[in-house]
Amino acid sequence: MDSFGRLIKTCLYLQLKLSTHMKKIIVLAFFLVIGVSFTALCQTVYSSAKGEKYHTADCNLSGDADNMKLDAARKAGKKPCGVCKPDEHFKDKVIQCKGKTADGNRCKRMTASKAGKCYQHGTK
Repeated sequence: MDSFGRLIKTCLYLQLKLSTHMKKIIVLAFFLVIGVSFTALCQTVYSSAKGEKYHTADCNLSGDADNMKLDAARKAGKKPCGVCKPDEHFKDKVIQCKGKTADGNRCKRMTASKAGKCYQHGTK
């Protein structure tokens, strides 16, 4: 019997041995790991085209920076800002700013502020 055949037999044997609960736990753990890694890759940071650093949404130094994904900023060779420390910032719970723009729309910036407002709306 070739090695592939033995592998199939072993997998079938193990499948019969695993209980239904164990299978559910394995599937749940798999999706949890995938979800956490996907979330880490989808973090939004802010950086200008010419800038060498990337920032959080509520950083005073972000200025008129455009949003981009964290992995894209790293691939572009940009470094984290030393003031807002975006790599440490993503460990906190980040929510969308509760402030309103001049047009009356909800602010799109993200913040970890306990007040729930970014630097622009938190001072008013």
